[in-house]
Amino acid sequence: MKKRWEITNFIRLVITLTLVAVLGMTLVSCGKEGNATGETAADGENLESVAASSESLSQETSPETLKSESDKKNGSSDSIPDITVSDKVLTFTALKVGAADAFVLRSADHVTVIDTATDKKADILVNFLNKQGITGIDELIITHFDKDHVGGADQIINSFDIGTIYTTYRSKDSDQIDEYDAAMKLHSLTENVVTSEFSYQVGDVSYTIYPPQSPSYPDKESNNSSLVVKVTFGDNSILFAGDAESARLSELLANSDLSATILKVPHHGRYCDKTEAFIKRVSPTYAVITSSKGEPEDQQTVNTLAANGATTFLTRDGSITFTITKDSIDYLQWRSLD
Repeated sequence: MKKRWEITNFIRLVITLTLVAVLGMTLVSCGKEGNATGETAADGENLESVAASSESLSQETSPETLKSESDKKNGSSDSIPDITVSDKVLTFTALKVGAADAFVLRSADHVTVIDTATDKKADILVNFLNKQGITGIDELIITHFDKDHVGGADQIINSFDIGTIYTTYRSKDSDQIDEYDAAMKLHSLTENVVTSEFSYQVGDVSYTIYPPQSPSYPDKESNNSSLVVKVTFGDNSILFAGDAESARLSELLANSDLSATILKVPHHGRYCDKTEAFIKRVSPTYAVITSSKGEPEDQQTVNTLAANGATTFLTRDGSITFTITKDSIDYLQWRSLD
């Protein structure tokens, strides 16, 4: 009897342990199933939202999401493109250098640089010129002497052979201007201060420089002293408006041939009382605004451009290169990831 009792108890123990094991496995399985459908046993957190967050993070850090919506629509490159020039092509590149101006114009055997960004961003301009195999700049145009236009001028002068320098009059002093002066002295260069409208021709491309009409301005003097430059190639043209504000825009509206296919919008897209009239007179097909996330363009300016039929590009979305022939324009917005 005792032996039979021991066997019976042993069988019961085995059955009990087996049931416990089966029950434990079932609970684990149920827990896994619950997680797969969106809940954890700990706090009921919805794992679908976690998965969505992970997917969003992956997308945010992928090269594709570094491109703006305009990049996706118009074509883009994630590195500095090779730009081919010839006597039938003029290229215009507006570089992404924050809320600052740095532009490169190239035609066959000819290079013009308009403004040089800030001192901290000038390496972007230098790097771009180097990667294009450029060793000399025929004209360096400094539209005015704010640091976001002249700041990198010393680096450009120290890095490339410079032909002619065109500037406006000086209405201020700064360390950046002192560095620019020192670089000119080092390389035995002198600047040409433009005081009257004049034009020059490079092959089939014509350049016209409009200087300020007043020797001083009571308000926003540096910006209003901006040189304005028009570049024309066949039926197409580009108007560079510097940082012109109300007083300077009034001069231009009264005296200048402003119509242009591409407008470099004045003063980083800031809106003033003459902005609408100026845009209407220029009547651009394309507009370029040099802005940054920290210093964005005014939405009213963008709206005014759109209302007048212009497609607007923001350099904060990436650098942009226009390839211009006498009767056509192509463009590519791009950014370097290196």
